[in-house]
Amino acid sequence: MSEAEDRRIVQEIAGRFGPPAYMRRARLIESTWSHLVESGRSLRLQHLDMVGMRLAQLRDLAGTWDALRPIVRDSTDLENLIRLHDELQPRLHLPLETTTSERILRAALSDLCGAMERFNRRWSRWLAEVDLVPLNKLRADYNRYYLLEKECAVGAVAARRDYVPLAPLTREDLVKHLPLLTVPRV
Repeated sequence: MSEAEDRRIVQEIAGRFGPPAYMRRARLIESTWSHLVESGRSLRLQHLDMVGMRLAQLRDLAGTWDALRPIVRDSTDLENLIRLHDELQPRLHLPLETTTSERILRAALSDLCGAMERFNRRWSRWLAEVDLVPLNKLRADYNRYYLLEKECAVGAVAARRDYVPLAPLTREDLVKHLPLLTVPRV
């Protein structure tokens, strides 16, 4: 049977009964992971409310990011603050008056660092509580049945093409998508 004929048969089956089992299995894993990451992102943003408020206060008080250079340890810390500000885009209801007082700016940065540390503690607990077992079970079943299901649909040679087994998900995989904050050093 030619590859074109295989493709025609798969399309005919999909047209009558929906996608083959191997495709449904892959989509289920993808949608389950996407749902977990998206719900995590939403929750993460909720938990970042106080950090956003403190960051907006610091930015308003400083007037410009360059005004913070004397109170942060290095440019990497400042770049991280700018990146976080761009991500969260926090806004205060009432803007604060800009100051050149290093003492006030240090106090605002200290408040921000405290909020970031509290977020990291809370977020670390949430990450540790996420149950990856059901998703890893789906991934193990994918590795176990995907080739067999695809062989039934398209033949052995075509089934092995581009197949890559899925490794179990770890906390590190979750942290890549839902990271902790890098707290600046004062």
